[in-house]
Amino acid sequence: MFNSAAASYIRANKIITFGQDEKWRQAAADSIEVKSDNDKILDICTGTADLALKIARKFPRLKIYALDYSPDMLAVAGKMAARYGLHNIIFKEGDCLNMEFDSDYFDYVTISFGFRNLSYSRDNLTNALKEVYRILKKGGRFIIIETSHPLNRFLRGIFHFYAARIIPLLGEILSGEPMPYAYLGSSILRFFNRDELIRAVESTGFKKERIRPFMFGAILLCVFQK
Repeated sequence: MFNSAAASYIRANKIITFGQDEKWRQAAADSIEVKSDNDKILDICTGTADLALKIARKFPRLKIYALDYSPDMLAVAGKMAARYGLHNIIFKEGDCLNMEFDSDYFDYVTISFGFRNLSYSRDNLTNALKEVYRILKKGGRFIIIETSHPLNRFLRGIFHFYAARIIPLLGEILSGEPMPYAYLGSSILRFFNRDELIRAVESTGFKKERIRPFMFGAILLCVFQK
C-alpha cells in the first residue's frame, strides 16, 4: 500500500496538511539536543524521510539512521537526500519490530506520522515500543509527532469529517491510489486521544517529558524518556 503511494506522497502530504506538516516536523527536529558528535539518532517509519532530512540538516556532523519497511518510500527518500546534498543519512530497509541495532545504542529515536501504523493491534504496538525501548540508551528520548483528537467537540467533529471524507478524496485525486488515503483517514479516526497515547507509551517503561499540541490538539508532539 505504501509502495503504491510513494511517488505522490510528499506532494499529497503538503496539500492535505495545508503545508503545516513542515512546521510540525521541524518542531520535532528542534526537540533534539545532542551532546556530542558521537550521538546517534534513528528515525523509524521514515517514509520519504521528511523528518530525517530536517534532522540531518540540523546536525550535519552526525550520522542519522532512517528505517522503513517500504523500499519504494526509501527510494524517494534517497533521491530527496541527494537533491539536498545530504550525505549523513544511512537508509535501512527493515521492520521496526525486529531491528538489527544493538541494545542501548541510540540517543534519540523519532517517528513522524508512523505511530498509527504500529498500533493496528495492541500486541504489535507493545512489541514495537519494547524494541524502541531496547535500542535507546538510558536517558534517551523517543520523539513522536502524530495525529490525535481535539478536546473541543465542535473542532473534533470538523477534524473527523476532514479525516473521513476529505483526506481520502484528496489523496485519490492527487495520487490515483484510493487505498492508502482511505486507510490514512480511517486510521486517524481510530487512533488514540492524548491520554490514551501517553498511557500506551508509558506502559512500556517510558516516562512522559512533555507534550506540545498543534491545531487545537489534532496533532501532538510528544517527548518520552527512557
